[in-house]
Amino acid sequence: MLKIKNLSKSFGSNKVLNNISLEVNQGDVVAIIGPSGTGKSTLLRCLNYLEKPDSGEIQIGDFSANFDHITKAEIYQLRKYTSMVFQQYNLFKNKTVLQNVTEGLVIVQKKSKEEAEEIASRCLKQVGMYDKKDAYPSTLSGGQQQRVGIARALAINPEVILFDEPTSALDPELVQEVLNIMRELAEQKVTMVVVTHEMRFARDVSNHVIFMNGGEIVEEGTPQEVIVNPQKDRTKKFLSQIISE
Repeated sequence: MLKIKNLSKSFGSNKVLNNISLEVNQGDVVAIIGPSGTGKSTLLRCLNYLEKPDSGEIQIGDFSANFDHITKAEIYQLRKYTSMVFQQYNLFKNKTVLQNVTEGLVIVQKKSKEEAEEIASRCLKQVGMYDKKDAYPSTLSGGQQQRVGIARALAINPEVILFDEPTSALDPELVQEVLNIMRELAEQKVTMVVVTHEMRFARDVSNHVIFMNGGEIVEEGTPQEVIVNPQKDRTKKFLSQIISE
């Protein structure tokens, strides 16, 4: 359903991603783990074209593009198939919760205000935030803001939702409310690619785990294969450090 082939990205002389290839099937929850600075977030941003890849190919459903010569129309199409949930929520501070979710539906997808509000209301109910639809982000906790971010991602009805460390900016007591929503989405077979440091989530909720290091995929497989019984020394070292913390 989502296929990436030979994706590469450099910042100056620093090669952040080196010929990454991966495949995500419909309904998969793919957890991407690894040390900081190894290209995990850059990979997600390339999939949504928030970062311009240097080379590689992408296919989502019937859509395909080559990053060597991608057109503006293809970038627009790519962003219809993918949506991003950010670390820092990225909500419009001057807009209500409902307006934050309807904005993309009206401006990008050209839906009527009435249809956009109907979709947004349904998605806010799905993440337990409908009662806050008229509130502004500044009045919400971090966990609540992130749930609005998830509703916004759901609203455009993407093929795959990309989560970039969605709990990293949250106070520890707020992490679980966001992870619970993501568990529910997984049960509904929403396709997700999640960069995360939450090993329990990666082990218990994802069905495929990718360990990245130095801009490359070092090891991948089921949670049992990668997290419980890793084969590569670099994976073992990383996990032993995470568990000891």
